[in-house]
Amino acid sequence: MSRKQQLLEDNEGPGWITTFADLMTLLLVFFVLLFSMSSVEHEAFEEAAKSLNIALSRDSAPSSLIPLLEPAAETTRIPDLNDPAMINRNAELADQMRFQQALVDSINAELEEIVTDIEGSLAEKDMGSWVEIGSPLDGKLNLKVNAAVMFEPGSVEIRRSMMPLLDSVLEVVLDNPGFKLEVQGHTDDQPVDTERFPSNWELSAFRATAVLRFLIEGGLSPQRVVASGYGDSMPLLPNTTEENRAANRRLEFVLERTELPR
Repeated sequence: MSRKQQLLEDNEGPGWITTFADLMTLLLVFFVLLFSMSSVEHEAFEEAAKSLNIALSRDSAPSSLIPLLEPAAETTRIPDLNDPAMINRNAELADQMRFQQALVDSINAELEEIVTDIEGSLAEKDMGSWVEIGSPLDGKLNLKVNAAVMFEPGSVEIRRSMMPLLDSVLEVVLDNPGFKLEVQGHTDDQPVDTERFPSNWELSAFRATAVLRFLIEGGLSPQRVVASGYGDSMPLLPNTTEENRAANRRLEFVLERTELPR
């Protein structure tokens, strides 16, 4: 072997070095791939962990967060019955209730006297059976008169025979200036359809107005009396029989205090 050929072979080195270098390169590439894959999985894990943390936080706050303070429950202060202010307030309320009750009792006592006067006046005229006198209630007195007694069927003209009855009502109202009077007209549910009275509303209102006119012409101040027509809207009894319907056709006189008694 020549010397030149021997030098070339010495410079090339052992053959396994090349194979080893290739193996190292492959291993390096392999570890680079593993590292990149592990980085991706770590990021995916972090994203999954964040999503899970958000989902769980809807039901309960995560332990890594500062817990929110729960709103303080509303409290209702129970008043102290021994508090002087509360004692005074209760005393004032009790005084007001006693005053109101005393006022109602006083008005009812006046109305009882009015009932006695009306009954006496009607008895003198032998007309007591035509009027139903209620008991004083809440400072009011109610008198009921059947419409058939006061008016002809379908008419608003007052029967002359009933004018003495209205005179008795007028006398009592004039003698008690602290009271006002409401005249109410009521009918049954049978329809009325005439040129003058298209419905029961008109019929009841005209009848109440006819009585109001009689009282004003007798000397009662218009400021102390009012007429109202209720038609069939306030029946005393169900309109199922002729007897009940007759009871529902009526006039009512409601006497009520306007000035406080002294």
